[in-house]
Amino acid sequence: MLLATLFLGSFLSIYHVVSLNAVLPGFIAIYQADLSTVQWLMTGFTLATGMAAPVSAYLEERFGMRRLFLLCVVLLTVCSILCSLAWNIGSLIVFRTLQGIFCGIMQPLTLSIIYGSMPPERHSTALGWWTASTILGPALAPTVSGWLMQNDWRLIFWITVPLGLMVWQFGRHTLPAGSKIAVKRPDWLSLIAVSGGTMAMLLLFTNLNRWGIASFLSLFCATSSIVWIGLFVYRSLRQEHPLLQLRLFNNRMFTASLSASLILITGLYSGIYFIPLFLQQIQGMTPMHVGLLLLLPALSMTLTTTISTRYYELIGPRKLIIAGTVLLVAATWQFRELTPSTSHGYVILWMTVRYVGIGLSMTPSMNAGMSSVEQHLSAHASALINWIRQAGGALALGMMTAYFTSRTLHYGGTPNTGASTPAATAAYMHGLSDVFLLASIVTALGIPLAMLLRRNKRKGEMSLILSNDAEAGISSGKP
Repeated sequence: MLLATLFLGSFLSIYHVVSLNAVLPGFIAIYQADLSTVQWLMTGFTLATGMAAPVSAYLEERFGMRRLFLLCVVLLTVCSILCSLAWNIGSLIVFRTLQGIFCGIMQPLTLSIIYGSMPPERHSTALGWWTASTILGPALAPTVSGWLMQNDWRLIFWITVPLGLMVWQFGRHTLPAGSKIAVKRPDWLSLIAVSGGTMAMLLLFTNLNRWGIASFLSLFCATSSIVWIGLFVYRSLRQEHPLLQLRLFNNRMFTASLSASLILITGLYSGIYFIPLFLQQIQGMTPMHVGLLLLLPALSMTLTTTISTRYYELIGPRKLIIAGTVLLVAATWQFRELTPSTSHGYVILWMTVRYVGIGLSMTPSMNAGMSSVEQHLSAHASALINWIRQAGGALALGMMTAYFTSRTLHYGGTPNTGASTPAATAAYMHGLSDVFLLASIVTALGIPLAMLLRRNKRKGEMSLILSNDAEAGISSGKP
């Protein structure tokens, strides 16, 4: 039951992340608002999610995992009700932004509970189901939201209310109480610094394609992000009990596994974003039909994740990560051959191969890092992973979108025209091919990185080949 609670809790939060992606233009007509205003339904949510992740570790230590989990589920459900009752676009943006705060806490919290309350032999299996929830949410949301939008947009939010109540009830009976840690008041300067730096960084990455790399806004956000995060790092490394334990990067195993995860995310995002874009803009499919088409490939990841967790303890993460990365690279490479007449069977086949590769590699790469961290630091490790993954995902998507725009313009087209003319279609497809070529090359970097990992049979833990005395975790909170 605990595993089911964490799976549903993670699914609930990740579902809200993408629930409005496919139906966002519909709110222009509903509230008679312009596109730039409506886009804040996503921008505000993304900023709130990213800013909440770094402080989740402090909140877990302050309130305990059980109390914080139940509180987040309740407030997340309340925000869904408030969103459904929104009377104008401004109120909906405010309620969506508040919802993003609790989603940003829930993701690292559910991951932390796995490593903070479950026995080590169950970590791999539990993480597999946790990873599956993060894929199933984005897979189901476009289809469900598209269908509900055709009936009543308020149902997009109401449909999660029963699930929230069920998760809260499960959590009351299954979650361990945990132990609160006697922590000092938060370092407000660190909190301001990490919040400001994260906001500037996410604004830059999510608007990079629209603003341009050398624009004033891009340079301002980049400078602000560097200054604020630099201040946050400086203060964190000088404190015995920082807001977020950055000394985890001294753990080479943790750093290597996080790097591998970031590379895999780059490969994953190239398909999650550009394939639906191709199907809608070039082949004229609706968001709901795109969701249905890509549902089977996403579901295949659940089966593959089960296989990877079963073999993790037998062969370790290295072979699984390499096998999964090879499949991901091969499938991404095949999408270079897309044409306007490409069959849906071709897309389903290679998207399935992609998800199989993600299922084989993502869970082992994360488990290798989390398992190398001491249990009392699992909340900090989880918060750090989710914070870096969000920033890395936004960066990867922003850079690839900007690259797609520049390549499409290079071939004589514009990204937003899609299949308006034969010349525009040809330029669009050439740009898309270049994006998948770049994604293939970047994803392939995960193979040599995975080869650095091996199982230390004497300790029963993972070690790095890089050093015979690689640390398995930080043993002290002192600088």
